[in-house]
Amino acid sequence: MATTLKSGEQITVLAEVGFPVDVFTLDSATDGVLNSDYLDGTLLGDDISPYVQNLTVARGRSSQFDQFSAGRCNIVLLNNDRRFDPINEDSPYWDAAEGRSGVVPRRKVTVQLNGVDIYIGRIADIDINYDFNLSAVAISVVDDFVLLANTYTSAAFTPSAQLSGARVAAILDRTEIAYPATRNIDPGTVTLGAYQVGANTVALSYLQKCAEAERGLFFIAANGDLTFTDRIDYVFAPVVITSFTDAGGGIPYQTLDVIYGQEFLYNRIQMTREGGTLQAADDAASQTEFGVSTYALDNMLFSDDTETLALADSLLASYSEPLYRFDNMQVNMIGLNSVDRDAVNSLELGDVIDITRTYETGTPATVTQPYTIERINHNITAGTHLVEFGLRFANIVYQFTLDDATFGVLDADNALV
Repeated sequence: MATTLKSGEQITVLAEVGFPVDVFTLDSATDGVLNSDYLDGTLLGDDISPYVQNLTVARGRSSQFDQFSAGRCNIVLLNNDRRFDPINEDSPYWDAAEGRSGVVPRRKVTVQLNGVDIYIGRIADIDINYDFNLSAVAISVVDDFVLLANTYTSAAFTPSAQLSGARVAAILDRTEIAYPATRNIDPGTVTLGAYQVGANTVALSYLQKCAEAERGLFFIAANGDLTFTDRIDYVFAPVVITSFTDAGGGIPYQTLDVIYGQEFLYNRIQMTREGGTLQAADDAASQTEFGVSTYALDNMLFSDDTETLALADSLLASYSEPLYRFDNMQVNMIGLNSVDRDAVNSLELGDVIDITRTYETGTPATVTQPYTIERINHNITAGTHLVEFGLRFANIVYQFTLDDATFGVLDADNALV
């Protein structure tokens, strides 16, 4: 059963650590019928939340110039009765028929708060600590990027020129990759060229190259879906929560960090595609004021140099001037009402939120800006639940709407899809 945290949230940790049920069995009135059952049965998630001592979830990327890495979850479990010990034959998770424990790597783990998925992954490591008074098991879980990181192309092949979303789907559907159907893939906005993909190419690395060209998002969502978001979806993203604030009347945050420096100052963008020539975009005024700062990308998958230069121009427009921006926000879930808690727990990578910061002195007295979520970290114990969001300033573009006083003007803020 779910366990109640001090914040009032109900945490459920479902781990497929048992053994298969509904295994197809000849001559059985119930399990001898091939309908919704599987030949090798199905694993049921056992709720292990009463044994959780602490739990952390980390998803996203450290920088907007990085690729998304595998989301991770670390769980420390009380193990005084050795139920999570893989060699304990008296464990409720021991499969006598197979002569082994169900506490093994690659079993699925789902973490929910008030029924909302905040993480789904697979067991990677199981570390057991024995003490005279207390035994604990530390379970490390990684999301399904682990599947893509461990699958390779079996032979060289050359795909046809196609939109980035179609290329991603084609790679996932290859026989040797055979990625599950739990996916959410946008069509894509750029055409990737017909370049050979070598044998023994890591699926994850190649798919990240596709995302690099699209300049969208590529990650495993909290509900376990592989997600590929193209740049159209990215810039037209609606604001999900408009009320993170330190001034009351919204969802309060505990801390808000600001950065203002050269971390994302690039006034020369240069890149090449496979078989193409160098494409460069320069901001002469920025270079004169700040000196030349270059961001370079090689071997892009674009089908032609025109699309390569278009991306360089787009990046230059975003990064040629230093930007004062919020970087990291922490929310303490204790004290929030149930509606706000559920809203925070439902936020996903790539979602856009509005953040308000007020100042006791100076002008302006208040600043409200939109930000895209780049990282989501949960730190949960019986007495605490802190959620930390890594942020990127969101350059939102609104869809052009005829006859609308605000959105009916074609300018920098409104555009045709």
